[in-house]
Amino acid sequence: MSMDTVIDLGKACGRELSEAEAARLREAGSRLNLREDDALWPLLAAMEYQRIYYEALPEKIAGASRAIMDGMAAAAEKETAAAQARLTDSVVKEAQNLASKIQYGKLVPMWLLALICLLAYGSLMLWAGFRIDTGRDMPLAAVFQMPSGWLICGLSLVAGVFLCALSGKTFLVGGKGWWKTAALAMGFIMTGAVILTFSL
Repeated sequence: MSMDTVIDLGKACGRELSEAEAARLREAGSRLNLREDDALWPLLAAMEYQRIYYEALPEKIAGASRAIMDGMAAAAEKETAAAQARLTDSVVKEAQNLASKIQYGKLVPMWLLALICLLAYGSLMLWAGFRIDTGRDMPLAAVFQMPSGWLICGLSLVAGVFLCALSGKTFLVGGKGWWKTAALAMGFIMTGAVILTFSL
């Protein structure tokens, strides 16, 4: 078997041997003093193929690794974006939840108290104006018999019931300070009951 036949054997490897590879084979053959028909030529060709294969292997591994890392980076970016979107939604929902708790727990009783105070102030001004204008002595209990007295009584009872429900809910979830809300609720209910007795 000649060197030219070995070079043709490169076709079995999937491609023909390049000039540099054929020259390297000839040089190796001349160093080993191989004849043109020596049986070692196919072995040298096979070894050259293995050398070429293993020299190209790191580039193939690097290319495959790059493709895998790019895919992992894209998947990580997509997952990070999804996690950030979920976190943003969770934060918005929790902020709305906290805002509604603050609104119902603090603002509603304050607005009811402000409305009660406004009605009481208006009733007292009406009572004082009537007393000054007529010159007659009217008892202060007459303020509660006005329509605003009934409204103050109703608002006090509504605020008391609302605060009772709020303190019960706080107690059930194990929150702190439920007894303060319950005491405030009892104060509103007692105020409403007292005003009710004077309005009758």
